Amino acid sequence: MQKNVGTADKILRATFGIVFLALSVLKIFGSFWSIIFGLLGVEILVVAALGYSPLYGILDTSTRKPKLTVEEEVANWTTGVPDSEK
Repeated sequence: MQKNVGTADKILRATFGIVFLALSVLKIFGSFWSIIFGLLGVEILVVAALGYSPLYGILDTSTRKPKLTVEEEVANWTTGVPDSEK
């Protein structure tokens, strides 16, 4: 299980999870919708906490930036190029 949820995605999910749980507790839309909002809120908060989304895994996508290996990082360095600022 490789993490596939990025930081911005986690923040949005945590926010929406809290909102859905609040709607569930307040029971504004009735008991049926309260249960639905509660389940959605818990699921969204769990995904945000774990950093892994099963749907993203099925779709083979990720919102997380990949970490570069040492070789890739070294390849990205610019050496011998004069500064453009003077």
